[in-house]
Amino acid sequence: MSGLILCSGKRVNNPYPVEELGISLHSGEELCYFIYNYVFLLEPDFINERLLYFIREELGLEKLEEKIRKWVADRSDMAQILYMILQDIHYYSESELVAFRTELEWIRRARPSERAKKKADYLLQKRKYAAAIQLYDNIAGGEQDQGMTREFMGALYHNKGVACAGLFESERALECLEKAYENLEREEILKEIFMLCQMDESVELPEAMMLAVPAEQQYKWREEYETLYKHLKYSGRGKAVGELWEKDSVRRKAGIQRLVTQWKQEYREMAKL
Repeated sequence: MSGLILCSGKRVNNPYPVEELGISLHSGEELCYFIYNYVFLLEPDFINERLLYFIREELGLEKLEEKIRKWVADRSDMAQILYMILQDIHYYSESELVAFRTELEWIRRARPSERAKKKADYLLQKRKYAAAIQLYDNIAGGEQDQGMTREFMGALYHNKGVACAGLFESERALECLEKAYENLEREEILKEIFMLCQMDESVELPEAMMLAVPAEQQYKWREEYETLYKHLKYSGRGKAVGELWEKDSVRRKAGIQRLVTQWKQEYREMAKL
């Protein structure tokens, strides 16, 4: 989670772990924040004994735990239980609760593919690239439904391409972005393909796709890339890359391999399934 959360309630001795995001919840307010902002990640088994123990023993909310148990026994919809938790802890305003109920209604009406993509997009946003890719693949290879329109699939392949690029898998990223362009035919995707090929010389710019872009536009993109490169060259991680570019091709390639290995090690945590 990012940003600050004003917590006026009890702080716990044993935080509640959210393994999927690699975070822990330390208060009732943080539990509300997680439910409110990551509702698309929640599976039906989110309301379980471990959570009920956390609410009762760590947060000291015995009455809320009892209400949840009663609603579970009555086979209430999980959306109703989540809404009740937010209401009882009083972290969000009435207008925010109305917005949350609207999201719950969307989830109820959405097709399975739409709900799954929302979850994958959240994982992508949190840089859990491998987990996001697995979900995108499950959607594309799973049972088809009416939500899987041409535009939907284009957006799916685009976001999968972004996730692949995050794992330095440029060839897979290029393949996905090409599929995204075939479905959406948007110039900004051509630009992303162009930038990807500038960043990784091992992948070739698809000539057929670039025929749709005037040479003048390609020139502007190259200028934009070079400006970005110069900025990165003299800052943090980009500086290390810039120094490698000053070496001969053999030492440059070896150095890049070492950097990629280092970066992949750093990404191992975010790439966990």
